[in-house]
Amino acid sequence: MLRLWLDYEDLARIRIIPGLSPIAQTVLSAQALRGTGPVPVPGPWRPRTRARLTGSSRLLLDLVPPGRWLPDFLTPYTRVPGLEAELDTVASTSVRRIRAELERSHGPRPPVSWLPRLAAGERETMRALICGLRDFHRAALADVWSELSAHLDAEAASHARTMADHGVGGLLGSLHAAIRWTSPVLEVDTLCDGDVRLQGRGIVFMPSPFVTGPRVLIAEDSPATVVLPASRPLSGTSHAALPQVFGRTRAAVIQLVGADGELTTGALAARLGVSAASASQHATALRGAGLITSERRGKTVHHALTPLGERFLRGGPSLTSREGRG
Repeated sequence: MLRLWLDYEDLARIRIIPGLSPIAQTVLSAQALRGTGPVPVPGPWRPRTRARLTGSSRLLLDLVPPGRWLPDFLTPYTRVPGLEAELDTVASTSVRRIRAELERSHGPRPPVSWLPRLAAGERETMRALICGLRDFHRAALADVWSELSAHLDAEAASHARTMADHGVGGLLGSLHAAIRWTSPVLEVDTLCDGDVRLQGRGIVFMPSPFVTGPRVLIAEDSPATVVLPASRPLSGTSHAALPQVFGRTRAAVIQLVGADGELTTGALAARLGVSAASASQHATALRGAGLITSERRGKTVHHALTPLGERFLRGGPSLTSREGRG
């Protein structure tokens, strides 16, 4: 069990992000690819990704075997988001840190020959790893990244609403069955044990479909990142039950309302780039299908997802893959 000690400054610096760290999701997807658990992305994701891996992209599979503590330098915290910025941070990791984290993850005798060269600071090996990370992201995630991003936006928004409605304690006490909050300690059943005092660095919560239990990523001078299991972004559920709802515009309505928690008709129209009358028409169709509720407050109408809409957005069919418009 890992115990994270949170002081006042840590509690004030809690953030919930939509899991859009490209490198973190790439590394976690590589570990999920090697595992035998539930398929994180329905469909032939595992065989398709394995078939696409060539050359240096296979290096990542050596580095992140399932059931091991990930080397934290592979999941950097960067203030400038994006794949290339994160790759630059990985490439600049000190040899001392790489050596220490590889030994912690793999022991004094790494199972593959190139890892000692990485631990020794060989530049050509690091360049090959950076190339492999980029290629693995392209092979495993590039064609699902847009949909995955929208899905994780909704997951993060759901946690944010919990914090808004029930406070920090309500959020920390409801994250996952393997996470327990007894002030000032957040206990996490994960791959490692020990006590970590964050001392004002803060904590970030990030959903990912590539983990089946919570994971904790820690760097000395950055916030701790707790990766939370997210529901799968897609399912094989039939769309036949709600054929009149689907189409890109109405799908966007569900995603926007789910991400914000509540939107007025005017705000929907502005975000969608359609007239207020058109936005109202789409909302009426979704309300008739039981996916949203609408409440008039003075001169404005406010829309929110129903429990069915929440379940559909979090674990139901793709909302952006249908052809045509609503």
